[in-house]
Amino acid sequence: MTTTIAAGQGARYSNSLKKLRVGDRIFAYLKGAGYVGFGEILHEAVMVKDFITEDGTPLLECNLRSEKPSENSSDEKLSDYSVKVNWIKSFPAKNAKSFQGIFANQNVVCKLRHESTLKYIHKQFGTEAK
Repeated sequence: MTTTIAAGQGARYSNSLKKLRVGDRIFAYLKGAGYVGFGEILHEAVMVKDFITEDGTPLLECNLRSEKPSENSSDEKLSDYSVKVNWIKSFPAKNAKSFQGIFANQNVVCKLRHESTLKYIHKQFGTEAK
């Protein structure tokens, strides 16, 4: 399944997304629940106003969950940025993968190095470490 992840309303958030490159593998963590997705980056970050879906529809014309996705969409520093992700495996929030002491971080993007968390999520998502 191909969708997007987004962050913005300040360079502090969007700059993290801009570090992701095509081919990078990511694990998505849902605050308060656990890890819910494993995917691969298909397209690097672009301003939300410039993001076009696979069927040619501008992202801002889609039914988005974000409350104000177009807020500041013409401002390069404040705009939300979106990254296209191919989700290889995902779980609903009620089935998020977690354990006592799992690594979680408030940053939009971070390098996961916590050994017990890495072992656990690779097992849960059926992946191998690169």
